[in-house]
Amino acid sequence: MDAKFFDSLYEGDSPNGVRLGMGLTGGDFWPRIAGCQMLYRGPSMDLIDFANILAVAEVDASGISSPSYVPHNSGSIYFYVIRRANYCGCEEHTLAAAVKVSIDSSGELAEPQPNDIFETRAEQVDGNKIWLVWYYCPIEQQSQPVCFNVYYDAGTGQIDYENPITTISYAGRRFYSYLSNVLVAEKYLFAIRVEDAAETENASLARIEVHLDTTSPGAINILSAKAV
Repeated sequence: MDAKFFDSLYEGDSPNGVRLGMGLTGGDFWPRIAGCQMLYRGPSMDLIDFANILAVAEVDASGISSPSYVPHNSGSIYFYVIRRANYCGCEEHTLAAAVKVSIDSSGELAEPQPNDIFETRAEQVDGNKIWLVWYYCPIEQQSQPVCFNVYYDAGTGQIDYENPITTISYAGRRFYSYLSNVLVAEKYLFAIRVEDAAETENASLARIEVHLDTTSPGAINILSAKAV
């Protein structure tokens, strides 16, 4: 039996011991001769709390639930991991059975969404055209994207999220780019959102603010991504 499961000090009555049924053996011996599954949680995959078991299920159970007292705060993200222990109390050390849970602003379970893009940059090219470049990484994504929707404000200061100016197909972990038409205003706002097969867009509010330099074609001006 792994050392973390010994519960002699509490005679099997610690929170972990109670969930595992260690009281049957006074905390000295592993009671689950058929093995079991254990549920853990953390704020990120690097910070899973494997010292505290949230719930225990039979080894062949098809599901496991967190206790009702475990909070799920609005606007929060949690990572759950399930690990199995065998008939003698030896636990596997894997992150294979992991799930990311997002809670929306109303406290409800958020719809699965692709990740946000990152490493976004802009460059003024060919006179008054803007070349946008961004990167997508699928690690820990909740749903796989099918495309990127590019939006802009047409120089009005208000991004039109109803009508994308272009859609670019997803092709795995890599850099993507978009070249605009000739632009005539001095300032533009762009936004790029990721869409999955269920036509669900991620809720990114990041925007790219571009100032055209009409005095020096090809110059790169200030780029900023803001959450508004």
